[in-house]
Amino acid sequence: MKKTILAITILASVVVACTPKASKTPPPPPPPAPEVAATVTGSVEAGGIIMASAKCTKCHGNETGHVPKHTFAEQEKLMQAMAKKAKLSEQETADLMAYVKAKAKS
Repeated sequence: MKKTILAITILASVVVACTPKASKTPPPPPPPAPEVAATVTGSVEAGGIIMASAKCTKCHGNETGHVPKHTFAEQEKLMQAMAKKAKLSEQETADLMAYVKAKAKS
């Protein structure tokens, strides 16, 4: 009886070890870098839109309605602080500031 149980256990182990495993699908390719997309469109404001959708929405979601409600002067210091937290490069910050300046209240 012990030999039968041992044989079944070994056989089950071999069958489980030899079965093909489920293959993992490769992850989707990352979106293009914002700098590349900004140069493709040729517009700094378009680069800011891409930057906002790529970086700002990680923390803020789609909360972009507050930009037109305030002047650029009111938002400038806050944007600089958030750019540091988001670890934006100088070019990314400049693109984002141009976007905010274009969309801000006059």
